[in-house]
Amino acid sequence: MTSAIPFPPLPIPSLSTLLMHLKSLRQQDASLQSIDPLLRQLDEYSRHFDHSAHLIYLELSQVSHALSALVAMLDQPNLDTLECEQLYCLLEPFARRLQQTTMQMQELA
Repeated sequence: MTSAIPFPPLPIPSLSTLLMHLKSLRQQDASLQSIDPLLRQLDEYSRHFDHSAHLIYLELSQVSHALSALVAMLDQPNLDTLECEQLYCLLEPFARRLQQTTMQMQELA
């Protein structure tokens, strides 16, 4: 019995790549002019999505760097001098920013 070798999954094209392909197909067929307003709207949505995704990436990157620094700080040998209130003051802003970023991502979905 031979086992089937699975094919690797095909890469999912980006929204901008799909839009570019649709525009190319539209240019090849003048009878599709009725979809031009939809293509323009889709193009605008794509730009808005790309901008929002970039802002979310920047936010998550900042939180990630800050949490890495916090972990490094908590790994110090003098950890016993760090009081709970100080720890809360360090973690609370990160929790708030992650919550805000999560809400922004939900709005995009």
